[in-house]
Amino acid sequence: MPRDRDGKEEEDRGTLLSGDAILPDELLQKVLSLLPIANIIKLSIVCKRWYEVVHSFPPLSWAMMAPQKPLFFRSCFNDCAFSGHVYDPCLLRWYNFDSPRLEKSIWRTSSSCGLVCLMNLKEGSLLLVGNPIKRDWKLLPQVPGGPSPHYNALALPFDHRTSGYTVVVAKCTHTVLPGNSSHWHLSIHIYESTTKSWGTPFAQDIGFSQEIGCWMGSNEAVICNGMLYYFIGPHPMQRPHLVAFDLSKPPSSIESLIQESIRGPYRLACAGLINLSNKLVMVGMTNHWPHEGVVILELEDKTWREVAQMPNSIYRTLDGQNFICYGAGHFLFMHFRGPMVLTFDMSQKVWKWSRQMCPCSCPSTEPLQFKSLNYCGFCFEPRLDVSS
Repeated sequence: MPRDRDGKEEEDRGTLLSGDAILPDELLQKVLSLLPIANIIKLSIVCKRWYEVVHSFPPLSWAMMAPQKPLFFRSCFNDCAFSGHVYDPCLLRWYNFDSPRLEKSIWRTSSSCGLVCLMNLKEGSLLLVGNPIKRDWKLLPQVPGGPSPHYNALALPFDHRTSGYTVVVAKCTHTVLPGNSSHWHLSIHIYESTTKSWGTPFAQDIGFSQEIGCWMGSNEAVICNGMLYYFIGPHPMQRPHLVAFDLSKPPSSIESLIQESIRGPYRLACAGLINLSNKLVMVGMTNHWPHEGVVILELEDKTWREVAQMPNSIYRTLDGQNFICYGAGHFLFMHFRGPMVLTFDMSQKVWKWSRQMCPCSCPSTEPLQFKSLNYCGFCFEPRLDVSS
């Protein structure tokens, strides 16, 4: 230790600085953006400054983050709150996830570019939009069109140019007319985040066809390249008919939609519509040879093209179970009653089971109505540059 003129040890008056203390917020955020999203969230609790950098608004470097694989959320049965676990296909792990502000009875979901829209089916007009990572859930104004439709379809697109989003709800309601004839009414309701208001550009009765019979709606809808795609048909177990609804130019009549509808190649059960990187994908189960099993189809020029078929070795283990499929980016997540989730990579054409069982799986002794709560889930892109 050096000494002063009086022979006393000179005290070290220097200050020890950590490396991040001299970095501006923009550079620190850029460094953090190179990490997986799970690591970024953990690092946000290191100190107050890091928390503010991670959750800052407007975002600085998050828009330039390295591409992240989508996450899959699966709900748990909980008497008090909406809770569950998130599966990360990159780390092959489940993580706890809960949100005390959300009610447990949320079933219908849709996601786009990091945002998720949740609909409470007990209160058919209750909608929430938020970023699950930032947990900035926002309650939207009540959906017009009345409560409790027989079919309720939900779709959500996010616009990177305006940082705004659109919520589309397709309601199909059934009534019985004199003589026991069926009557279905379809209405399309659109919410714009820029105007914070709803509009109803389309509301008409669904007609009767001599060839098909009575048409009815469905719970499946998705938005792809500005078009709302919606299942409509004579019966859920028949070949699905896909109608394309231009959001910028609503059709004049339901007849024009039906006439231009795109018919599925064969009968499908558990058919679902998914937007994967602006490509319309349909996943369903068929028992008709040679397509027996779960098939993945992609729409090209109004024609369905088969992309993949689930291997028989996997399909036999399902024992005919129903499933729900979610997806984002180039990943599909197939959710069955069991504790595992099955993923399919569209780019590499690889099927893979989760290595871990979901910790929130209901025991086999639970009543069926409780088991059905396992079917509440959604897939979303982990992003920090979008907010509701």
